[in-house]
Amino acid sequence: MKRGFLVMTVFVILFVFLVACGSDDNGDTGDTGNTGDTGNTGNTGNTGEETMYAQCEETINELDSLDEESSIGGLPSAAHLLTVADGGFSLTAKWSEDTSFLTQSPLGGETELTVTIEYDGGAIREIDSKPVEGDSGIEIAIDCQPRLEVEVKVTVVTEDGAFSEEWNGILSKSVSYMTDDEKPVVLIAKFDPSELTGSYKIESIEGAVPDFVKGEIFSILDWIDGEIQIFVQQSEGEGDDGTVSFFSHTALSW
Repeated sequence: MKRGFLVMTVFVILFVFLVACGSDDNGDTGDTGNTGDTGNTGNTGNTGEETMYAQCEETINELDSLDEESSIGGLPSAAHLLTVADGGFSLTAKWSEDTSFLTQSPLGGETELTVTIEYDGGAIREIDSKPVEGDSGIEIAIDCQPRLEVEVKVTVVTEDGAFSEEWNGILSKSVSYMTDDEKPVVLIAKFDPSELTGSYKIESIEGAVPDFVKGEIFSILDWIDGEIQIFVQQSEGEGDDGTVSFFSHTALSW
């Protein structure tokens, strides 16, 4: 396994995986907005769960083997993604100390984190993604993400016992539709925070009773950098006067 080091960076997560474009085995997650490594972000409006990739037209093609090369330019085989994943990683991670929106246990401090990534015959798919045409017949200026996905099993264990979980996940590598730039290989796995085996607990959430509370691990694997996040949707009011708010809380970062 790779040995990573604690990295504290702020980065923006905008995936197509937050809408129903990925595997059903991994659950659904709401719009996350912009996320930081110790903070919370909100996005309030009169719309439901939407992301920029709702404006992308996607075509899914199942591949037969790990060694089959993707027909999408710039994307390798699934075997390459598994090579980059290298079975997972172990490192020191930091628990969030932020209580401005969500209070969790553990709160603050560090723990040793081990993430194991295993391929057990899951689906392999390439997803061609391009902007839909507007009313004028011109493509909407959205940088969609053609990508290769591999379904994997993910084990997430912290030394302090807060996480001791096995989830269905996805390895993914994408390219920019606009620039053809290659993106790093990433790991995404979604989970229900109310169904954890470990001792991690959400103690309280500010504001209205949530419509949903969901969790996700996201980690870049070309270099080890990631986080476990909690996503919350809250609704207030009804009809045209109602608002839907989306918040994210970084529970654990590395």
